[in-house]
Amino acid sequence: MRKYDRNAVFNIILKALLFLAVFAVFFCIFKLIAGMPGVVAFVIAVIPSIAVVLLFSYLLRYTVFYYGYYAFVSKFIHRSNEGSVYCPCCGKHFDQFKDERFYSDTARFNPDMFARSRQDVICDFCRSAPRHRIIAEWAEQNRDMLKDARILYFAPELSMMLWFRRNGIRVRTADLFDKRADLKLDLTALDLPDESEDIVFCNHVLEHVADHSSALSELHRIIRIGGTLIISFPIDKASDHVREEETSSDEERIRLYGQSDHLRVFGKDSRQMLEEAGFNVSLIDIGNLPETIVPVEGPADYDSNMVFVCVKKE
Repeated sequence: MRKYDRNAVFNIILKALLFLAVFAVFFCIFKLIAGMPGVVAFVIAVIPSIAVVLLFSYLLRYTVFYYGYYAFVSKFIHRSNEGSVYCPCCGKHFDQFKDERFYSDTARFNPDMFARSRQDVICDFCRSAPRHRIIAEWAEQNRDMLKDARILYFAPELSMMLWFRRNGIRVRTADLFDKRADLKLDLTALDLPDESEDIVFCNHVLEHVADHSSALSELHRIIRIGGTLIISFPIDKASDHVREEETSSDEERIRLYGQSDHLRVFGKDSRQMLEEAGFNVSLIDIGNLPETIVPVEGPADYDSNMVFVCVKKE
């Protein structure tokens, strides 16, 4: 059985045991409260116990407990220091990363945009892609800068949240729709004070917002002078500029931008775009990163390994 299968089975068994334990505890509590013998007490105890389990399931999936659960599970999976590839997000070693087969989901993705890129690039545990591992390696190298900083992370991914938890670094999260985020924020109109953040992470978010120029302006506004924005987004290396067309069709977005929820793809002038937004811009040098994290492009053609480090100008 492959490691991915063992991980999936372990995860299912652990969740089942957790749910069973929660049910058993609350069943006993409600049965004692009912104070009746026989079938009546059993029925009275079962119904609220099931409700508690459903609530627990909701908390585990849609709140910050989700990250805590996976941080706990990660302690029991792939504890070996061996393996030809390494994920710095969850700290696990594997014989190889896996092919998530995004190209087979034609209702969401354009399979043609996966044909020319390496597919075995997804972490077996935390589902990090190359760009997440590049950011995690940058974070490892800049741990002292992150340690006491005021950090805001937009659209938090499990992979990077595990990195922050493993390293004991506090981070606030923001998202317009994800209930697990600490703050509900619209990136194009942020309800935050000027120059209130030291470091902001914005990983593959700009392609989803209604107005990317407004989003960049807002990011610049909330970051203090000298503060840092770590940002990446889909880049079409055949396009000189950002490419976006008004369309309400999922099919058209898939054809044009590769995914049904993408509103644009960026071009070769991305660095210039960030500089014009008020930042001094550099790229994380993947040449200095270990090959074991597989810092390649992929799994889609537009999944560039270009991660920009943007420092707000004075």
